[in-house]
Order: sequence, then structure tokens, then C-alpha cells
Amino acid sequence: MREQWSSDQDLWQPVLADGKVVGEGKDGLLHAVDAESGDPVWTYDDPSVSSLESVGDGVVVATSGEKGTIQGIDLDGGKQVWSVPAEAHTAPGTTFHLYLRVVVAGGTVYVNAMYDLPEGSERFGRYAVSALDVATGRLKWTRPVEYGLSHALAVEDGLLYGGMWEEGGTFFYALDAETGEERWRYRASEEIGGGATAIKVSGDTVYFGAERGVLHAVDARRGTRLWTYEPDVEVRDWLEPLLVTDGMVLGCTGENNGSVSGSGDVHAVAAATGRPLWSEHTDTEPELHGLLDGSVLFSTEAGTLHTADARTGESATQVRLSSKDPDVAAAGDDRVYFDGGDGRLHAGRISLTER
Repeated sequence: MREQWSSDQDLWQPVLADGKVVGEGKDGLLHAVDAESGDPVWTYDDPSVSSLESVGDGVVVATSGEKGTIQGIDLDGGKQVWSVPAEAHTAPGTTFHLYLRVVVAGGTVYVNAMYDLPEGSERFGRYAVSALDVATGRLKWTRPVEYGLSHALAVEDGLLYGGMWEEGGTFFYALDAETGEERWRYRASEEIGGGATAIKVSGDTVYFGAERGVLHAVDARRGTRLWTYEPDVEVRDWLEPLLVTDGMVLGCTGENNGSVSGSGDVHAVAAATGRPLWSEHTDTEPELHGLLDGSVLFSTEAGTLHTADARTGESATQVRLSSKDPDVAAAGDDRVYFDGGDGRLHAGRISLTER
């Protein structure tokens, strides 16, 4: 890999958008640097913002655990566009507790959140999925959920896909993205647990990776089961993201041991049938980053970036990025952005001929 530049910023979980790399710096503030040069573009100076959630439609969406707010920040200039208190989408009779997942798509910010019930209640909390206008933060709709929401969310062709626990089991669902009206509900399990941890929509199929190691393929419009695949490994979580290319679903699984992460696996299965094609074991948990010239890119917490032939799983290159989990963001071409374990953000170009 040929290094292009390094920046004084060391961005945690960097996101590439519109020629900028955005992330949380070691000072706890949000920063954007130019993707081509690494030069600083802006710093968002609100120290209460604790989490970069999503970027889309020219807006950086971040949340504040301290204030319980969602904030929209202009991607070009780094200035606040709007700030919405949690009370704007809090379920009746509850108080805000935690943002589980925030996704931006099609002019809307979709929010999965947990809410506390009054002291003495039989249940621990309630949940809701809500939609906010990305330009103003105005609440479009909210839909309460009694028992629990999965973290994963995906939006495609006017539908919002996610996972929930309700009386009677664990479900995946599709909601109308504009109104919140339920289109279908798919029972993943009669037990509560094993909710969606990774979701990918491709064509007429939505793929749900679940906590207990099962990958589900579901008709995206009807909510009917097409197939399921369960890896021949210990109980694992499917990790985001899932990739679909050339008739294959690519995804990673990691150990679900409730403490530090352990080893993992990269999988390829046939998109039409769920038939396993290949798998690659990793000593530390892997993360997919994209595709390059027919190869899949993934990194591990050991600090190594791998490329492997997407059809066969055969290793093409291995590049040492850092001595720890490198927090990689891959571009659409052959460029990756990562922290090198030296307190700096790096950009480099990958060559599949290097080993």
C-alpha cells in the first residue's frame, strides 16, 4: 500500500462522504478533513456531542448522551443546522434513555431509541422507531415498540427495515418510510432474542444477519422467507456491513461472549439459495470495508487489512496498518483511510499486486 498523506487528526470510526472524512477526534470533538489532502476542513466545537451517528444528504447527524439531543451539522461548513431534544420523540409516559441506532436516507433521519418507564413498572423500558426531517429535525412520525428494538436499520425503495422483540417472539419488519405504517412482519424466532444485527437490501431481497448466527433471506416486498443459513461455527453475531455482489452475500461473524471480542469469520454464500461458498477464519474479529477489482477488503482487530478473491476467498494481499484495531473507512476506489496507532489519520492506496 502506498501512503498518500497523514493528518494530525486521529479520527475514530471515520466516515467518507462528499470528499471529506468525518469522525470523532482524540479531543472528543467532531472533525472533517479533506479526503484528497488530509487538510482540516472544520471542527464542530460542541463538546457535549458524544457520537457521530450517520452522514447523508449533506448533513452530519450526531447525538449527545449528556443532553439527549440529536443534532444536524452542515457537512460542508461544520455549522449546526438544527438540534432536537429527545422530548420531541419520547414515547408517552416515558423518559429518554438511549439512542440505539440513527440512519440518514432519502431526506429523513430514522431513529431507534430506548425509553425508561416510571419507577415500579413491570418492564424495564419501552422503545420506539421515529423519523425526523433531515433539513429541519422536525418529527415526521414515531412508532412505539413494547419489548425491544434491534440496533440495525436499513432504508431502500421507500421501506424501512429493522428488527424488534414483541409478544410471541423475535421479528424482522418493513415499515413505510414516509408514514411508519407496517407493511409486513417476519417471525425470525418464537423466542425473544437473536435480533437483527446487520441488514442489506439488494433487488427484491432483504438479508438479515442475526445475533445467534443465522442469516435470513426475506422477500423485500412480501416478508416471506426465501432461505436461512447458519455457519458451522460457535454462536456468533453477524456484523455490519453485509455486501451483495455477483450473486453472493458477503458478511462477517464475531464471537458473542458478552465481554471482549474474540476470533471471527468471513463468509460468502450464494445470494439466491444461501448455499455456502467459502469462509475464512480470523484470529481477531473482522470487519468488511468494500470491494476492489473482484476482491473483498476486510480488516481485523490485529491491525491488518486483508484482500481476498470474492469468488474463492483466496488471500490476495495483507497490509499491516497498526498495532491495534485500525478503524478503517474504505473509499469507493482503491483508497482507505485509517488510524495507524500513532495518533494520526492516514490515507493510502491499495495495490493487489503487493504482498
